[in-house]
Amino acid sequence: MSLLLFLIFTSCKEELEEQTFTPERLFMPTGAVKSTGAVTAVKLSWKEALYVDTTKTSYTIEVATDTLFQSKVVYTTTSETASVTITDEHLNVRQRYYARVKTNATDKSAESKWVVSSRFAIPGEQIFTAIRTIDRAAAINWKATEGVTKLIITRAGGDQLVEIPLTAADVAANSKTVENLLPNTAYAVEIFAGTKSKGYQSFRTNAPLAGDLIDLRGVTNKATLLADTIPDIPNGSIIILKRGVTYTVNSSISIGKSLTFISGADLNEPSQATIFFTNNFNFEAGSVINKIEFKDVTMRSDNYASRYIFNTTNGATVSNFIIENCRAGIFRGLVRLNATTPTTIENFTITNSVLDSLAGYGVLTVDNAACKVNSIIIKNSTIYKAEKILTSKSNTANITLDNLTINEAVLGNNYFIDYNGVAVTNPVKITNTIFGIGKSSGGNRAVRGYRGTITFDVSNSYTTSDFALAAINPNPLPNTTAYDKTSFDLFQKPKEGDFTIKDAAFAGKATAGDLRWRK
Repeated sequence: MSLLLFLIFTSCKEELEEQTFTPERLFMPTGAVKSTGAVTAVKLSWKEALYVDTTKTSYTIEVATDTLFQSKVVYTTTSETASVTITDEHLNVRQRYYARVKTNATDKSAESKWVVSSRFAIPGEQIFTAIRTIDRAAAINWKATEGVTKLIITRAGGDQLVEIPLTAADVAANSKTVENLLPNTAYAVEIFAGTKSKGYQSFRTNAPLAGDLIDLRGVTNKATLLADTIPDIPNGSIIILKRGVTYTVNSSISIGKSLTFISGADLNEPSQATIFFTNNFNFEAGSVINKIEFKDVTMRSDNYASRYIFNTTNGATVSNFIIENCRAGIFRGLVRLNATTPTTIENFTITNSVLDSLAGYGVLTVDNAACKVNSIIIKNSTIYKAEKILTSKSNTANITLDNLTINEAVLGNNYFIDYNGVAVTNPVKITNTIFGIGKSSGGNRAVRGYRGTITFDVSNSYTTSDFALAAINPNPLPNTTAYDKTSFDLFQKPKEGDFTIKDAAFAGKATAGDLRWRK
C-alpha cells in the first residue's frame, strides 16, 4: 500500500512540475475575421487578442483556397496590428480564398489557436464596356487602358477556347471582334496587360434565327424592297432587314399571314433598320394570323396627321401583335382598328421600346365596336409626346402597364385610358411607372386619368409635381405617389428624350420607370 501511495504522489508531482514549466497559451484573436474588398485588394481585420501586451503582440496570417487549409497555403504574412491588406500582386483576382489568423508566441507564452475567416475574393479591375453579340461572333469593347496585350476566351464549363493577342489597331480602337464562336453559347472573356488581369465579363452568343428566313440584307439600293417582298413570301416568314438601311412602305399593303420584321445581326452597324411609312399596313379581309411582330426595328412616317403602322378596315383574327425593342414615332397612331366587320387581337404586347410623337390615336385605338383587343401589355418602355395612349369602343379583359416612363402625355384634358361607355373586365395593373408632365394643348397640360368601367391595381408608381389633373372629371389613377419635384428635376433631358433619372433622392430611382433610365 505504501508503495502505491508513493507512486501516485510521484506521478502527481511530475504532472504539476510539467504544468509549471509549460508556457501559457496566448489568447486567440477575438471575434470573426472580417474581409473588406476593394477593386485590387482585400483588407482582413479582427479584434486584438485579449490580455496581451499590444506593443509585443504580432499575428500570422495564412491564405488558402479551402476552409480546412488542406490545400497548399498560397500566401503568408505577419502583422503587428489587428489587420492586414493583401493586394492582387499576391492573390489571383476572382479566386475564392479563406484566411486564418493566430496570435504569435512570445518568450513567455505559446501561440494561440487559429481563427478562420469566411470566404472572400478580390474582384479585380473591370475595364470592359458593352459586349455586342451575334450568333457566331462578339464585339468585345473596353475603356481606353494603356498596356493591354491579350484576350482569353473561355467557354462555359471552364475550357479555354483561344488566346487572342491584341494588335496596335485593337488597342487604339479599344475593341476586338472575335469570330468562329458557337451560337447560343455562354462564354467569358478576360483581358490582360501582360500577366495582370484588367477585366472579366461573361456573355452569350445569340441563338440563330430559325424558320422561313427571308434575308433582304443583300440588296441595299431599293427602298421599296420590303413592300415588294411581302406579298410573295409564305406564312410564318421572318424578314431580315439590313441595319442602317431604310425600307419604304409606299402603298397600302393588306397582310393575311404571320410575319416577323427584324433587323439582322451586324457587329459593325449598331443602328436599327428603319421601316418608313408613307402609307399604312392593313389586314387581309377574313384572315386568321398567328403573329405580327416587329423586333429591333425603327418605325417612322412622313405624316404625323394621317399615318399608322396598321390602320385596319378589314376584319381579321390575330393571336399575337408584338412590338419588341423598337423605336416608333411620328404617327397619328401606331395601331387603329376601324373595321366594321369583326376584328380581334387576342394579345397586344409592347416591350423594351421607345414611342414618341403620337397624335390623337396614340399607341392603340379600337375605333369601332366591331373590333376588340382582349389583352394589352405595355412594359419596360418609354412613351412621350403622345396625345393619347389607350382608347377603345369595346371591352378588354386585361391591361398591364409595367416599368414605364411616361412624359408629355397625354394631351391636356385627355385620358390615359379611355374606355368611354365600355369596360375592362379585370383590374388594370399599373406597376413601377412614372407619370411626368402632360402634353400641352394650347398651354393646358392638365390631364385626366381614365374613363369607363375600370378598377385598378396600382403599386410603386409616381407622379411628378408638374403632373396636373384637369379640374373637371379628373378621374385620377389611384394610389400613385406624389414626387415633390418636376419632371425637369427628375429626368436628365426630357425634351430631348433622355429620361435618365438624375435625382438621387427620388424614392423610385432604382425601381420605377423604364429600366433603361434607372439610376
